[in-house]
Parts: sequence; structure tokens; C-alpha cells
Amino acid sequence: MDFRYLGTAAAEGWPAVFCRCEHCNRARAAGGRNIRTRSQAIINDDLLIDFPPDANMHMLQNGLDYSGVKYLIVTHSHLDHFAPVDLFFRDDICYAHNLKVPQMLLYGPPKVIDTFRRYLEFYPDERIGKYIVTQTAEFYKPVTMGRYTVTPLRANHMTGNDAAFYLITDGEKTVLYMHDTGMLYDDALDYLKSHSVHADFVSFDCTYVLLPSGGGHLGLDTCCTVRDILTEAGVIGEHTVKCVNHFSHNGKAIYDELVPVAAKEGFLVSYDGMPVKF
Repeated sequence: MDFRYLGTAAAEGWPAVFCRCEHCNRARAAGGRNIRTRSQAIINDDLLIDFPPDANMHMLQNGLDYSGVKYLIVTHSHLDHFAPVDLFFRDDICYAHNLKVPQMLLYGPPKVIDTFRRYLEFYPDERIGKYIVTQTAEFYKPVTMGRYTVTPLRANHMTGNDAAFYLITDGEKTVLYMHDTGMLYDDALDYLKSHSVHADFVSFDCTYVLLPSGGGHLGLDTCCTVRDILTEAGVIGEHTVKCVNHFSHNGKAIYDELVPVAAKEGFLVSYDGMPVKF
């Protein structure tokens, strides 16, 4: 299984779109891996995770062919994870010629699907079902997407509990993609334990970075706590690759500064375009 981070920042990006704080200025000056766009990832060449405002740029920067994407799974409806305007340009009449995959599945919690349908008011198109089909995620109900089995778990993130994080396996490798979520709900942990899940790779929300964390996100402090909980539950083992991701500029430490701190706790630090081997 090939996994690549496309964007690795929280909602505002880093440097943040309108910000001149010390941490944004240091990222600008340092450049390279310290520059972060909004959160997105891809598995192999056919499964996208989230669709932020920067999705088109991610395609260009990473030499991707979105016309071959079969599955788009979305964590939640916040606009830094789901900005669906570009999905309406998948129409093969004039916008998208020679599609590799004629129809793409859009999969996510109810508010994600509702958001997409509301956009139809601005982009009315009776042909939409020809090139995008939707499916509403149900927590703890696995679905088959070609070679993948995808299970949405309830995320501790937003009012109404309508956010998911995902367990994804191709039968050989297993990914636990934990964005956006704070401390795990008991039912999510119980599901992982009762199904004897062993993850080859875990991506941890680290929005607070080095600040004390709380609410609907983790920081490095609680990433360590969740790591220990998952280790005790048998989800994380000796060979599990652990990586922190989804960073806010408010968290202070740019990439170059965070890498040695996270390494002491056994974590890799994501950067835009980073491939992960496991």
C-alpha cells in the first residue's frame, strides 16, 4: 500500500492565509517542508482522503491524475477538509475529458453528503449522478471499496458528533487515519479492541503541536497518551509506523523544530508530499 500526505496543515494553512505571526514568518523564511497546505492524503492512486481548498494544487504538485480516483472518503464537513466546488468540474461534457474512471464514489458522514447536495443549488446539474455517486457513512459499519475495506469510527471533534476517522485495509496493510479527533471515544477504542485491529501505520492529529491540547484535536502531549492507549490495546505494535500530522501555526514549532522533539517520542513528522513506507 502506497500512502502519501498531500497537505498537512490545519484549517488556516501554514503560513496562515492572512497571518504575520512569528511562527508563520519563520515558516516563510525557512521554506521547504515548513510550508504546509490544508490536510489531504492519497492511498495508491485511487483513494483520496478529504478534499480541501488546496486539492487542485496538490494534484499539480504531486503529479497526480485525479481522473483515476475511484473513491473519495471525507472525514467531516468542515471546509478545510471538504470544499467540494471542484467536484462539479468532473463533468465530461466540457470540463473533464477522457476520464479514467467514469464514476467516483463520494463517501462520508451525513453532513458531508448534505454539504455536497447544498452545493447543487449553486451548480445545478442533473447529470451529477453520472460522474459522482454518494454514500453516507455509518459509524462502525465496514464498506468494501474495490480492494479496500473502509470503516468509519466516531471522532471526538465537532458538535453533533458527525465526524469520522477511518480504518482502512487492503487485506495486507492497515491504516488508522485519525483526523480530526481529540481523545478517542470509548466506543471507538472498543471497536478497535473487539476486532483485534493491528495497524501498520497510524496518522495522529497533532493540531496543537507543542501547546497543551484539548477539545476536538490532539497535540503532541495527547498523541503520546493515545499512542500508549493504542499500544496497550494491541492496535499499535513494535513495527507500527507512527506519524503526527495536521498542524496549526498556533502550535509554535515549524517542521524543522518539531522533528527532533517528536522523534524522542517515536513519531515521524509529516510534510506536504511525504510518502510513508510501511
